Amino acid sequence: MIIVFFTGLAVFAYPFVARAVNFVVTDYRLKRDAETAKENAAKREKEQKEFNEELARVGMRPNADVFHQPGQGIQDVSALKKHLIGAVTIPKLNVNLPLYDTVNDTILESGAAVLPGTSYPTGGKSTHTVVSAHSGVPSKTMFDDLEDLKKGQQFIITVNDKHLAYKVNKIEVIEPDDTSSLKIEAGKDLATLMTCTPVGINSHRLLVTGYRVPYTEATAKAAREGDRRAWWQNLGIIAAAVVGLGALITLIVRAVKKHRVVR
Repeated sequence: MIIVFFTGLAVFAYPFVARAVNFVVTDYRLKRDAETAKENAAKREKEQKEFNEELARVGMRPNADVFHQPGQGIQDVSALKKHLIGAVTIPKLNVNLPLYDTVNDTILESGAAVLPGTSYPTGGKSTHTVVSAHSGVPSKTMFDDLEDLKKGQQFIITVNDKHLAYKVNKIEVIEPDDTSSLKIEAGKDLATLMTCTPVGINSHRLLVTGYRVPYTEATAKAAREGDRRAWWQNLGIIAAAVVGLGALITLIVRAVKKHRVVR
């Protein structure tokens, strides 16, 4: 009965452990590939600023429903490094995801992506960057808790060693094909985080929009503390899983030995 209990517990705990392992791996990859992301962003900075200026003149053409568009952009895991440009961080939610400059299924399974047809994340007047990421992936935590982000709280987009901080001032739920809230507002520096909602149903899109604010030491400290807190929480989950697995193996070995002695 004890073995059955531990087996059931292991099945129940699997998604939490898988997410913890994924967090540690993703965070490691972000630190490992930081220089690659910087190089990628630096190569495209001039081109993307010109693209942003054109969008400011002619208007954006965002496609809000990237989650139902497989086939866009790159299609193989080996190209992930090529399109990595930085990170998106949400200190209050302990979120720190890789940020890519294009969209496809592989990328959305790996992190967050700049929505095609919206401003490249360089900041500046008359820009509106939209960043998309999944919710509800069983083995990963991405924008799952985005609905918990409140007005007045901040998120950070980091590209080419430049930290762009945004304070949330608008939260809304839209239809998948409604792009009216994703457009540029003249003179404003905006960014929107987007994901599917409700989790598991995915019939609508949750938008969390913020306006640019100075990146202060307090903001940087909050980001560092959030990352450190998430590290310890997830390492604790992994450690508990290892201990539990060890206990299960020990019980099985003892049960087998006892059975042999009885026979």
